[in-house]
Amino acid sequence: MDHEHDVTFEPISIARCREVLGHEAEGLSDIEVDEIRRHADAMAHVIVEIFLEQRAAQE
Repeated sequence: MDHEHDVTFEPISIARCREVLGHEAEGLSDIEVDEIRRHADAMAHVIVEIFLEQRAAQE
């Protein structure tokens, strides 16, 4: 199902991502934190898409 998106997306900064990860980010390079950020973003998009598909199926 295609959905129109009018939102401009800016990824959170590496620093903010480190804050969110907390002690889990200790010892990780910026590249590793960026990889986690990208995976989290992809998962969020998948979850939202599943939600929208389920909601549309219930209508």
